[in-house]
Amino acid sequence: MSRVEVAPASELSPGERTIVDTDTHGEIGVLNVEGDYYAVKNECPHRGGPVCDGKVSKTLVGEWEEVGDRPVTTFGDDPAISCPWHGWDFNLTDGSHVGLDSIKVPTYDVVVEDDTVYLDL
Repeated sequence: MSRVEVAPASELSPGERTIVDTDTHGEIGVLNVEGDYYAVKNECPHRGGPVCDGKVSKTLVGEWEEVGDRPVTTFGDDPAISCPWHGWDFNLTDGSHVGLDSIKVPTYDVVVEDDTVYLDL
């Protein structure tokens, strides 16, 4: 495992994000969402779009009461990011596609030490 320095934590305040170009894993977006840090590969598995440029919101959860009914949708607790090219949503906690768990975007561990944000790869 290698550790990559991202930025001082003071430069990644809530709502901020940055893209880190790593030698071994390509571009990785590091996002501060309400004080929690998340890191995902900046490449949508659908068509290679820059997923980390997308809008961050809560995960959308759908429940079906009966077959043929429209789903009742609510927002979950986990943050999600939406690829700006085609709107594919991914849970930032585990990279899973919102709706299709078999499709994922790689996620990475983020560590804050001595007011510095690091990626553990």
